[in-house]
Amino acid sequence: MENHVTGHCVLGELRHALSAVLFGNPLLLPQEQLLANHRIHECEDAGQLTRWLTNIPTALAGRQLASSPITILQVGHVV
Repeated sequence: MENHVTGHCVLGELRHALSAVLFGNPLLLPQEQLLANHRIHECEDAGQLTRWLTNIPTALAGRQLASSPITILQVGHVV
């Protein structure tokens, strides 16, 4: 059960949630989606994935309102 708290299950769930927000999103360029996919799957820090999941919807809403492209690196500091 420990995996559900600190291990791969939690990371997998966070990665899945982030992917659902990002992939196929018309506000992101295909290159941004690929970069995000790479960063999401390289990250082993559940806290960082949670921060990204929290910040990305707000940044995407801002992008939609501004109608100006920003890079995924600005969206919740996905680096």
